[in-house]
Order: sequence, then C-alpha cells, then structure tokens
Amino acid sequence: MAELGQGEKRLYITNDAQKATTEGYQPEYVTDLDYETKSAKETYFRWLSRLVTLCAVLSLGFFLCATLVIFRLAPEIIVEPLLITTQTDSENMMRYEPISEKMPSIRQFTEMYIKQYVILRNTVVNDMDEMRTRWGPGGIVHYLSAPDVYREFVGKNANAVNKMFSNEYSSEVRIDSIQKESENSPAWYVNFTVYNLSRNHIGESGALVLKTMRYRASVTPKYYDERRAIYARIVNPLGFTVVKYNQDMIRE
Repeated sequence: MAELGQGEKRLYITNDAQKATTEGYQPEYVTDLDYETKSAKETYFRWLSRLVTLCAVLSLGFFLCATLVIFRLAPEIIVEPLLITTQTDSENMMRYEPISEKMPSIRQFTEMYIKQYVILRNTVVNDMDEMRTRWGPGGIVHYLSAPDVYREFVGKNANAVNKMFSNEYSSEVRIDSIQKESENSPAWYVNFTVYNLSRNHIGESGALVLKTMRYRASVTPKYYDERRAIYARIVNPLGFTVVKYNQDMIRE
C-alpha cells in the first residue's frame, strides 16, 4: 500500500488486504525511532561479540605463554646436587663440582656408596619398622639394588627376620678395607667385621652373647640414568645400582 501526503511517499506492509481497505483503518508504519532502536541493538551486540572474541584471543595467548614458561622452568624442579670441596688454606677457597659420572671424584663417590650399601645389608636393629624401611620393598636396599640382587637378598633373609627379633638379635658393621679388583674391572672387594649380639648362645645366666665375624663382599655397581628419580635426587644423584653382590665369611 502507498499513500501520498505532504510530498512524502510512505510504504507499509499488511497481511490482511481487506482490513487495509476498511475505512478508518490506521496502518502502523516503521518509524525512524524503530529503525534507530534496531540499529542500536545490532551495534551493541556486534561490539559485544567483538569484545568476547578479543577476550578469548587474549586468554588463549596468556595460556600459551604460561605453558611455554612452565616448559621452560620444568628442568628447574630437578635437584642438582653439587660437590663442595673446601681448601684448608689461608684463603679458604671452595670448589663447586656438578655431580656426574665424569666427575674427577667419581671413584670416591663409588667407594662411599659401596660402604653404605654393605652396611645397610648387614646392620640389624631391634626395630621392625626401621628394618622394614631398610630391607622391605621400596626400602633403601631395594632402591639401591638391581631386581635380581634384591630378590636374592630377600630369599636369604625372609625366613631369618622373625628369628632375629625373637632372639633380640642386633648387629653392627665396621668397614675394614675397600679396594677395586682391578682398573679394568667394575667389581670392588670390601672386607668388613660384623658384631652380633643375640641370645642364640644362651648360657646358664641367659645373658646376651657378643659374637664377632669377618666377611668379604664382592660388589659390582653400575650407574643408571633412569634411576635418578626426582624425589630421590639428593639420596642417589648418580643412579647408583648394585648389579651383582656376593658375600662370604672369612675363616681364620
């Protein structure tokens, strides 16, 4: 429909043609205010969508940067022990040496680990929880031993543990000497003395009896990078592992 009025031509749309021709019918025109309101809403939602898109892009960039920072800082969570050597001179000099398999003092480190391992295997205290921490699964001996070595160790001592505690058995170890078999061999020989205190040899008074025995152990260690766990980096920074162990009594 179209009407002419005051030099303007206005259009309106209706679905009821009969009603539009009825006298007195007032059609509803689309005014400038309706157009401006619709345009303002479109502009508002257009800019709102742009703002949401901008926030999404900024968030994505932030999380991407955070991920890169985390990957950059990931190596820092690994504890890297250092060997500190103090020079006992007037200048009080100190030398810091990163611990690795190629360090000059690796031989001293190997001797230290072998001594500790031999002492842990042969020392017994009259405390079940403490012995479980030392000898049990997940204990120190288990951690420092290859699977075959630990299985052999458990097989020899599994039945003797209960007897040890029933007899109030305890032992201490003294390292007498340690030396390498040869420069080309990875095996080490350790001579040590074990002091046993128990009621295995009960006299008429029922007193505890002290017995001294001497042993020689053959220890073959190896260093494995995969055993350098983060949580135990300070305990075993080089991945020290005993791959072969043999121990015999020295009869005099």
